[in-house]
Order: sequence, then C-alpha cells, then structure tokens
Amino acid sequence: MHIYQIAVPLIALGFIVFAIAQFAKGKSTLLEMITWLLIWGFIIAVAIFPDLITVYLASALGIKSNVNAFIFLSIGILFFIQYNFYISIKKQNRILTDLVRKIAIRDATKEEEAKPKS
Repeated sequence: MHIYQIAVPLIALGFIVFAIAQFAKGKSTLLEMITWLLIWGFIIAVAIFPDLITVYLASALGIKSNVNAFIFLSIGILFFIQYNFYISIKKQNRILTDLVRKIAIRDATKEEEAKPKS
C-alpha cells in the first residue's frame, strides 16, 4: 500500500464532511451534495483500487492505457463542472441585469412623480 492510498482518502473524507456540513447549513442543495459525495467517493475508490478501476475505465472507453483513461475522464468531468459554472454565472448576470433595470425604472418613476407640476 502506497502513501497516496492513505492520504487521498483522508483528504477526500474531509471534503465529504465539508460538503455535508454545507448542505446542513443550507448553503448547498441536495443535488450539489450528492454530486460532491459521488465525485469524492470515486476519488477514494480510485486511490484505494487504482488498477482495478482504471483498467475497467480504459476498456470501457476503448483507450489502451488505464492512466490515459483516468486523465481523459477527469478532464471531461472538469469541463462539465466548468460548463455548469458558466451557465450559473450567465443566469446570475441575467437576473442582476433585470434587477438593475427594474430599480432604474422605479427610481425614474419616483423622480417624475416628485417633480413639481407647473
């Protein structure tokens, strides 16, 4: 057994506890917590059983090297997470733009009403 097979699961368990705590505090949704639990659980499994899982991934994905299969899968997951961040930021930007417009219209209406009529 190598040192990373002990260190990586311990670190991953810390992140699992953090994800559960964030959910308990109401700072993340159930789906987000489950997603992080699955990701960190997969990382723990790969750390403990590296050859078993990576060889299976390589054969399932049709890649000759188990290390390459793991790297490709990891990059794919990272791109998926990055895409979700992009969509989330875009949605927040749209919501913020709508809010600023509503506030500007409300303020302009108040200024028109406050002007003395001649």
